[in-house]
Amino acid sequence: ILSNKKWGLNQNTLGNLYRFLVGSILDYSFPCLNSFSENNIKKLQAIQNTAVRSILKLKYDTPSNTVHHEAFNKLKLLTVSNRLFELSERYVGTGLSHSIPLVVRQVKEYKEGFESRHIEYPTPL
Repeated sequence: ILSNKKWGLNQNTLGNLYRFLVGSILDYSFPCLNSFSENNIKKLQAIQNTAVRSILKLKYDTPSNTVHHEAFNKLKLLTVSNRLFELSERYVGTGLSHSIPLVVRQVKEYKEGFESRHIEYPTPL
């Protein structure tokens, strides 16, 4: 409805509305969303893709990778999984830099649990 021409809202305004109304919910609930299955994250991404297609007036069959690229370049929107990863890194970094006991303990337990395992990709911890 908001992207209809009658309203006269431009891409930046629509992008900001999405970020403020939907993005803030995702950001606020990121600790819970990080425990979601990959399938549920894909469902959230599909919702974001639909919003981006509407905001940027892209065709409904525009490939997802193109939607992600346009969303980042024009609206500065990350994919849902990248945003969750960014928020996790920030949470851990801030918690460690301020020596928040809960975060310090979680990181310690995480590292102890994975000392003997080989990690093939970097993690925020």
